[in-house]
Amino acid sequence: MTGIFLGLSLVGAGGGWAAGEQDMASIRVSTAEGENWFYVDRYEVTVAMLQAFDPDYKTAYAYFADPNMPATGISFVQARAYCKAQGKRLPTSEEWQLVCMGPEGLTYSYGNNWDPEKARMGRRNWTDGPKPVGAFEPNGYGVYDMVGNVWEWVDDGEAEGERRAVYGGSWTNGPRRTKCTVRLVSDPEQRVINYGFRCARSVTAADRARVAEEEAAILRASRAAARREAAKRRAQQEAREAAKRAKVDAEARKVREAERAERRAKEAEAARKAEAFARKVVNMVPVISTVAREFYIDRHEVTVAEFQAFDPSYRPSEFSAGEKMPATGMSFERAAAYCQSLGKRLPTAEEWVTACMGSKGYLFSYGRRYDPSLGRFGMAWFAGADTVGVGVPNSYGITDMVGNAWEWVDGWYDKARTLQALYGGSWVNGPERAKCTGEMGARPGASRPDFGFRCAADKEIGE
Repeated sequence: MTGIFLGLSLVGAGGGWAAGEQDMASIRVSTAEGENWFYVDRYEVTVAMLQAFDPDYKTAYAYFADPNMPATGISFVQARAYCKAQGKRLPTSEEWQLVCMGPEGLTYSYGNNWDPEKARMGRRNWTDGPKPVGAFEPNGYGVYDMVGNVWEWVDDGEAEGERRAVYGGSWTNGPRRTKCTVRLVSDPEQRVINYGFRCARSVTAADRARVAEEEAAILRASRAAARREAAKRRAQQEAREAAKRAKVDAEARKVREAERAERRAKEAEAARKAEAFARKVVNMVPVISTVAREFYIDRHEVTVAEFQAFDPSYRPSEFSAGEKMPATGMSFERAAAYCQSLGKRLPTAEEWVTACMGSKGYLFSYGRRYDPSLGRFGMAWFAGADTVGVGVPNSYGITDMVGNAWEWVDGWYDKARTLQALYGGSWVNGPERAKCTGEMGARPGASRPDFGFRCAADKEIGE
């Protein structure tokens, strides 16, 4: 079975549902059996929602009773009854897994690598409890908390009284049980402290008619806008042609003077650019790429202090908090914006690897063999990053090209062009990734406590 994401929509009071009903995500996928289209709650059912349905419901612990917490200690029978009362149902196993894996088909709802900062999981104590629903980022379908927080019931149509399945893991589970495909089975009457649920709904003929009408309205509006734009362009073209005819004689008299002024301006601009370029590359290193093209790259990763000068609202993570430590927790978009503000850019993947290997072509920047004493890598997660420039420089005088922090580059990691590439590994990586060719991919808006960057600049003509 393969899933192809085709769209999202909200279903609430305006879409023919009862007032106050929880928002749902519209999931449309193609399977071996044909198209499957259904709705699923964006959030797990909360304490407040369940108490509105069953005033006698009580949470296991007082501090689980926050109205926005997921309802816990819920049996399959309770969950099914709640959904039925809302005109909904529990999702099937197939539906639940499709939603969890998202349009990208991920191992976990947030990515392919387990990360306890992306969901409520990996807690040591039962009493730590879940987080309020929606406390973490949604997946690609816009659905929250598909892994971690609480196990969620599904309904595959088993006979009454048969054992039923739950998916997604809870706040106490680690990487093995919080995968989208891992399930447990339990007695349908059993109320387990870390079991909860969310509801689903099949698409109706009314839904299909509503969507068809919305699409037709969009098409009508688009065609009308196209007609208006075409008429506007015709009028503008006619006005331009009339103005051009009126100015021909006057422009002819100004040509020679304009040419002289242009030459003077070009000479002044060339001098200005040369001076500005010299200032821009003061702390950068010239590198010759494999195609004999020269470019410049920063000697060290962009620091916390440097990024805060650009964005005073930036707050570094606890793993890289010093002013001279690398600015981490960076998305591709924020990194690119910083470089652009200085008239620079992110290096391409080829440029980054070329600069890392240096003039001697070393795989580990500092040498031919992996040596954890020569940089910040091969360490535990809690060790964090180190001050930039501490690692041994390569033959170009560039430091920390491997280890310390993953560095964004301007290039795609996958053929589908959904993931931007990062290179060089971070303080937690060993020889497989903390090397010049070590790479990984992440969505452009993603950030992690070990994601950093440095800038590059082209050699300007005449320099």
